[in-house]
Amino acid sequence: MDHKIYYDDDHQTLVQTINGEFTTEETRHFGRLYNQYLEGKTIRHLIVDMREAGKMENRETRSITNEMLNNAQLTSVAFVGATAPVRMVAKVLMKLGSLQAESTFVKDMNEAIAWLENRRS
Repeated sequence: MDHKIYYDDDHQTLVQTINGEFTTEETRHFGRLYNQYLEGKTIRHLIVDMREAGKMENRETRSITNEMLNNAQLTSVAFVGATAPVRMVAKVLMKLGSLQAESTFVKDMNEAIAWLENRRS
């Protein structure tokens, strides 16, 4: 697993980087980490850096990803560098209401941070 996750204290934001293919088991693992990193935090924002992401393992992986995001009670999620097919699938899921957090797609980390900071005002 080359994926990374950390809490950015300066921006009060959880940051996840996906490098390569993302499996169902990795999704569950990151879901547990979301809760650990965000424990006691009042601001529940996430940046998902997908610039080096590969495919998700299968449909179950996408479904569990949404479940984990919702379980962490995230309020805002910025996806950085998602490909057109990933954006299409994500937009459908958002419209179906399976992702409860407000979310957007941005080009870079600076845009993600700015968008999330605007959610706080």
